[in-house]
Amino acid sequence: MEIAITADVHLFPGEKPERLNALRNIFEQVEVEGIDVLIIAGDLFDEDVQDFKDFESLCHDHPKVQVKIIAGNHDPALSHDRITAGNVKVHDSVELVEIGDTPFLFVPYSAGKNMGEQIAGKKSELEEVSGKWVLVSHGDFIGGVTEREPYEKGIYMPLYRKDLDIFRPLAAFLGHIHLPDDLPESVRGKVVYPGSPCGLEISETGRRRFLVYETADGSLESRDIKTDVLFFRESFLVIPGGDEVSRLQQEITGRIEDWQLKPSEDEKVQVRVEATGYAYNRREIAEALESGFSDFKIENEVEDQTAGVLHADKDEARTKVATETLKAIEGLGWNFADEIEPNLDEVKEEALHVIYQVGK
Repeated sequence: MEIAITADVHLFPGEKPERLNALRNIFEQVEVEGIDVLIIAGDLFDEDVQDFKDFESLCHDHPKVQVKIIAGNHDPALSHDRITAGNVKVHDSVELVEIGDTPFLFVPYSAGKNMGEQIAGKKSELEEVSGKWVLVSHGDFIGGVTEREPYEKGIYMPLYRKDLDIFRPLAAFLGHIHLPDDLPESVRGKVVYPGSPCGLEISETGRRRFLVYETADGSLESRDIKTDVLFFRESFLVIPGGDEVSRLQQEITGRIEDWQLKPSEDEKVQVRVEATGYAYNRREIAEALESGFSDFKIENEVEDQTAGVLHADKDEARTKVATETLKAIEGLGWNFADEIEPNLDEVKEEALHVIYQVGK
């Protein structure tokens, strides 16, 4: 049986229509594919709201789709008796439910709790289906996902790796982290974040998705969501030299190609552009950035884009030192994946500061 899964929609009644439209596109795709169940793993709404008419209207438009929801930290008061749509079930307490041939444990967000505590309350029931049940909850996975949610600070109802070892879910689908993570080759025993179906702010970049989980074999696939807005954030390290502008222009072209936009999507793009480093001609760098992204809505002003670019005097000796130093840094083979460590461009930028500030 195929089951669609999403999370972190953050509907805001009367505002942010792009979020409702993204959810609508999920309903449309689910209905076309003949998928009967859609799970929303928390934060359906952006705050504790009383106005459900837009969401209920969407559910009424797609009566064949059975919607199963848990509350997230943004909608902790969401309960089953608040929603009138007949095809919606809000699991407002910890509940083990059979969907098709697979037991799903729904664990709504509870402030001040950890997920293991909540799961332990169903221990006797879970022992009967050990290794065969699927967890749906909302919070932080501690021990696998290093990316914390920048939209809100702190740790929210954590799930620990030891919880997976103790309770042995077949898979775990969590809301709370808006950035979609990579799909594992096998979902068995893994934690997966579907991500938000529409970017909420400029940091939530790129194309969005929802998941389709096949209970028969545990396979997992993603489906692209048609959204009204596509956020991107591009940063550039400017290295001074006679070809500094042409190099930047080539890099801009490459970044835009990496977006893989369809012909009709240019108008959907909102991009934040930032540059750091050193340049012989800061004005030409600013003009290259403005021109390179002229087909899109740029989220920040020109002076913000180039605030981190400092002037460098034309000095062939320093330029040669800088070029050789940056090559050496690239050749070190360091792993820059750890979020608590500086990334490659930050290391290069610091090296440029040393080179171009010596003797100033």
